Amino acid sequence: MGSQRFLSPAFFDGQVSRRTFVKGLAVGGAAAGLGLWRASALAQGNPPVTWTALSGTEFDLRIGETPMNFTGNPRVAFTVNGSVPAPTLRWKEGDTVTLRVANTLDEDASIHWHGILLPANMDGVPGLSFHGIRPGETYVYRFKVRQAGTYWYHSHSGFQEQLGLYGPLVIEAREHEPFKYDREHVVMLTDWTDESPERVFAKLKKRSDYYNFHQRTVGDFFRDVRSQGLKNALADRKMWGEMRMNPTDLADVSGSTYTYLMNGVAPAGNWTGFFKPGERVRLRFINGSAMSYFDVRIPGLKLTVVAADGQYVHPVTVDEFRIATAETYDVIVEPSGQDAFTIFAQSMDRTGFAAGTIAVREGLRAVVPELDPRPVLTMADMGHGAMGHGAAGMGAGHSLMTPEERTALQEKMRNAKTPEERQKLAQATRDEMQKRAKEKGTTLPQHGGPAHTH
Repeated sequence: MGSQRFLSPAFFDGQVSRRTFVKGLAVGGAAAGLGLWRASALAQGNPPVTWTALSGTEFDLRIGETPMNFTGNPRVAFTVNGSVPAPTLRWKEGDTVTLRVANTLDEDASIHWHGILLPANMDGVPGLSFHGIRPGETYVYRFKVRQAGTYWYHSHSGFQEQLGLYGPLVIEAREHEPFKYDREHVVMLTDWTDESPERVFAKLKKRSDYYNFHQRTVGDFFRDVRSQGLKNALADRKMWGEMRMNPTDLADVSGSTYTYLMNGVAPAGNWTGFFKPGERVRLRFINGSAMSYFDVRIPGLKLTVVAADGQYVHPVTVDEFRIATAETYDVIVEPSGQDAFTIFAQSMDRTGFAAGTIAVREGLRAVVPELDPRPVLTMADMGHGAMGHGAAGMGAGHSLMTPEERTALQEKMRNAKTPEERQKLAQATRDEMQKRAKEKGTTLPQHGGPAHTH
């Protein structure tokens, strides 16, 4: 099929302008046709193709092509039953499920059940567990469900996942869960590019920092000279140069080409989940992106993490958490005191965000926060300091710090005059995070995400 999926001149010159990106925030969702847009769809960003949930033990899924518009430019996505994300599948622990997956593409396809315990030939990884699903063929997956929790499914063929072939998977527990809630919503975070994924990959192979438009400048160097002294500023540049790395290298692909989606909707589309005041709401967060890490918070609400990657954890209450690609977190929130709250998921490199709303009724929206200051890595983040991972609040202890504390720490790290001073600051911060973790009955992880529990 090749470049026929990409109909705009922006594809052929490989450029997606900032204006196009912002324009996409006002569109969002799927289009019923190529170039035939209803004014209401453009204004509201509502997808004509309904995102559905399917439950039971028998499922018929069709992999195909569906016209989409997330940025103001028509594109064709790879979909399951015509929607992005694919339908939410709801299973029950202990059941045997049968899924008939038909491939209507003109290339091989597949579906992998991420994190699910099953026989090898049901895993859906071409070249490893089966040969894939040929064009025009149907593959029947059949297995017993041996677990419960929040998971997801996606293609394991080529770049089909980046083109929209992914969906949530919710498995109801056979036994009572160790926490209570009144209602739930799936919140799936993903990234979309109008460029051909093959073209993005080709650019990265030629230049790994192609999409990093926030590299340090001469002005940054003179600022560091003023704060650290010439010798230390030069030494810092020398260390980064010898490692052939960049302190602003936080993501391989950035918001310069990505539009970040929440349940298949761009920020201005305002995906909305409902609640009633006083309810306990379970939010099943899934990072189904191809490349992006997100820092997630709901201003005005505490988030109590009750499960990670489908497994129950000792509840941990945080202001914000980081979710890596393919991870899932279940959190409980108790919204009250206002009619709407923003779910804000900013990319780790602060080049964009996904956003939606939980509200008492349709049409409401709370204030969407500004992006946090862009982090800059230090040698300690690269393992050359006492704090190891997360010296700038990017890893261990991340969920135990407020956004204001992280910003202040990053500034202090940048202004430290010597490596020794940075190490002392990193160790003091880690000691404080260890103390907070102990008070919560947790331990610090080695990487991003909420603190681990035992």
